Amino acid sequence: MGDNPVPFYRNNGVFSLNKNTDAMKILVTMLMAIAIISSAAAQCNQFYPIQNGSYWEMETYNGKGKLTGKNQQRVIQYNGTASGFTATINSTTLNEKGKELMKGDLELKCAGGTVYIDMRNFINEDQMKALQSYELKVESENLELPSALSVGQTLKNGTVTLTATNAPMPMKMTVNITDRKVEAKESVTTPAGTFDCYKITSKGTFKNQMGINMTFEFSTVEWLAPKVGMVKTESYNKNGKLNGSTVLTKRT
Repeated sequence: MGDNPVPFYRNNGVFSLNKNTDAMKILVTMLMAIAIISSAAAQCNQFYPIQNGSYWEMETYNGKGKLTGKNQQRVIQYNGTASGFTATINSTTLNEKGKELMKGDLELKCAGGTVYIDMRNFINEDQMKALQSYELKVESENLELPSALSVGQTLKNGTVTLTATNAPMPMKMTVNITDRKVEAKESVTTPAGTFDCYKITSKGTFKNQMGINMTFEFSTVEWLAPKVGMVKTESYNKNGKLNGSTVLTKRT
């Protein structure tokens, strides 16, 4: 990934794009933000069994299978509720040489067996600081993952839009995740082991309207295992070419 600025995700925050950020980095950041997993006993949702201190690690690869970095996540705060839990996950992304590229916190909520992933977690902190002199409007709908999955099941879409309403030029960023579907049950092997997974596919669009309008269309495939969480992900461009992938390498 090098030393170019990269998307950054944080608490209560859409990821953003600058001239040095390519589509691959955007897709990897999105997948990392969504890929919240751990190894503790099941609670509330079988795909997100977490507790304080739970740790997991995923490696990222480009479309040619070359290692591009690593993502490390640890639960730093866990609060049980009457119907589930809320948790804060600290996430650190490293390049292929082990140099830290970005760090931030993700908020996770589970209630009544459903995990809610706040799409605002994709908002770039540096972008928010750059726009702090403007009046900002954030509109979002959470991604959801129920505890019970079945092949053929459709899942709720997610979206987030950030608009600067009094800026000297139009400033608007939008991320849409659509067409989420449980496609199959498959066995997946990674350095962390072999897991029986549900295969979930989705489509996505990232639009950045800040002087120059840019749009990226992509699709993703995720493999989730009960009592483990995210095991593997793949992202493709709109022509079906593999952009990159992530695999689970460690969990404690």
